[in-house]
Amino acid sequence: MAAGFNIGSFIGGLSKSLDERLKDDMRRTAERSDRVREYHVTRASRKEERFEEDQRELEETLSNLASFMSKAGVDIPEGMTKADFAAQLYSGAGGTLSSGKQLVSDLRTHISKAGDMKGLINQANLVTGGKGMGDYINNFVRRPSTMIKVPENLRGGVGFLKKADITKGLQSEMDAQFGATKQADKFDVAGLSLDRSKMVDAKEYSLSMETAKLGNEQAKANLNKTLRENTMLGSIDKQQVNKDYNRVLADGIKAAGIAVSLSADGTPQFDIKTGTEQYKDVQKVYADALQNVTENALRTNALSMPGMKSTLKTLGQSDYLVPIDTVKNKIDPSQFIIGKIYNTTSGKGPIIWTGSMDTSIYLTGIK
Repeated sequence: MAAGFNIGSFIGGLSKSLDERLKDDMRRTAERSDRVREYHVTRASRKEERFEEDQRELEETLSNLASFMSKAGVDIPEGMTKADFAAQLYSGAGGTLSSGKQLVSDLRTHISKAGDMKGLINQANLVTGGKGMGDYINNFVRRPSTMIKVPENLRGGVGFLKKADITKGLQSEMDAQFGATKQADKFDVAGLSLDRSKMVDAKEYSLSMETAKLGNEQAKANLNKTLRENTMLGSIDKQQVNKDYNRVLADGIKAAGIAVSLSADGTPQFDIKTGTEQYKDVQKVYADALQNVTENALRTNALSMPGMKSTLKTLGQSDYLVPIDTVKNKIDPSQFIIGKIYNTTSGKGPIIWTGSMDTSIYLTGIK
């Protein structure tokens, strides 16, 4: 008897086939859902990292711009905050991190030469906003959106699950992971344009500094020549030595980017504040000049001439020269440098070191 059609076996086989297909569709749909999730989480993480980095850089840039308010050269309107001032400079420069950083660099160059920003700002353009730094940071650097963006035709699963929404619950997960912070309200910031035609050009500034440095070297050479001639004559022309020394100081201060002039008696005149970087630069100039003249006095044998030690003693008593603390810095005489000023442990006060205790110059006392 011929075997008949087994409906039960057929249905069982079909059921098994459909079950395997369904399982495969479920697996592939789950993998697709994972890829969509990983893409959005990774993308959101990168956006968040970039957002935080941009905010840090903007905070630094605005803080640098805010520091220039005291150098504005104009009267600041009542109620205007440093943040207002910085934000308007930032906006006027282009409103980007790169343009803001460039403005900081340009203004530093200009102020180091001119002393302030006088003439660059039109006071009438200053606007009082009364806002804080955080307000402007959130305004210029916008928080990235964590909204998922998957086209409708790509939201479905695979096979039997093609109508399933694989993005379901993803937005809630994104909000939980990255927060659903409300975006700060956007507001307009008036740009503060600078008259850049009046700004010191960086290249011109560099050239003038090189010229000043050459002048400083020439002044040192002139002083050395005076000492040699005085030694040959057997006496020190204090007036000429002081004149040449002041020229060394003036050219050194100019080379440091500080406006300087010579008074009627030949001493350098300049305007700087204690504790600033410019003050430290002037201290270096004075220390270098004293070291140079002391070395030359020894080299030309001028130190043994009448009046040379008293001249150096007077030069070494400048307020810009600070004695080196030998105890604090753990320095002994074998490490002393000619022309430097050191505090002594003998109680006789600071000395200008000339190579030995016998010839060194005490800045206080009779020796």
